[in-house]
Amino acid sequence: MKKRIIVSNVVVLCIASIIVGHFYWKQKISKPTAAHVESSAENIKEDNSKQNDTREDYAKNLPEDVQKKIQTALKEEKQLNFVIWGSESVPSDQNGWPEKLKKELLSAYGDELFNISIVSDAEETTHSVLNKKLYKKIADKKPDILLFEPFILNDNGVVGIDNTLSNITDILRKIQEANPGVSIMLQPAHPLYGAKFYPKEVDALKQYAEENHFTYLNHWENWPDKEDEQLKQYVTEDRSKPSEKGNQVWGEYLIKYFVAKDGQ
Repeated sequence: MKKRIIVSNVVVLCIASIIVGHFYWKQKISKPTAAHVESSAENIKEDNSKQNDTREDYAKNLPEDVQKKIQTALKEEKQLNFVIWGSESVPSDQNGWPEKLKKELLSAYGDELFNISIVSDAEETTHSVLNKKLYKKIADKKPDILLFEPFILNDNGVVGIDNTLSNITDILRKIQEANPGVSIMLQPAHPLYGAKFYPKEVDALKQYAEENHFTYLNHWENWPDKEDEQLKQYVTEDRSKPSEKGNQVWGEYLIKYFVAKDGQ
């Protein structure tokens, strides 16, 4: 009888040892070691570094100051305020070139890098922008980057190019005073078929940008020639804004500039 009790106790102890050993081993293999945790952190850090390198490559066409802003923002995990502003040729609808550009920027650089605002003051001129102080709402957005179509088509035949350029200077000075260091890029509105004076005003805008060290984005390079009748298909019937085709070619030009891919 005593022998049976001893055997039973031995069996119980063996079973208990097996159970305890099983749970100890399970806990040991499920708990990450310090080396494993450190290795995982290094892998994440390396992946983030590679992603940042890729995004910096996308920015290789951009001005040096904008590239530096992107590099710093990626390193410090901060957002850049990117404001797109202009007249009716800067449509705010989903099919407009600004939305096409916004979509590609967020896709390439990630949702966390750019805070993108699109502001379309449809029928304004540079005079009315100053008189109504519409530049204030742009300054209040604290732009790090401003892509500006300065109402040049709306001014055509109304304001005069000398006054337009003077007004642009005043508008940008107000924004710069509120946001020192803002990177400013200028671009014309859409081209018009058969126009005579308007292209000369656009040339003057380009020269103004160069003389004042603003980046000038000549998206007209992507459109049909101003003497080509096909150009009529790229603007709306009233010629106030780009059509579907116009938004496409305008958007393609800017996307290629802001998101450089291999061979670009």
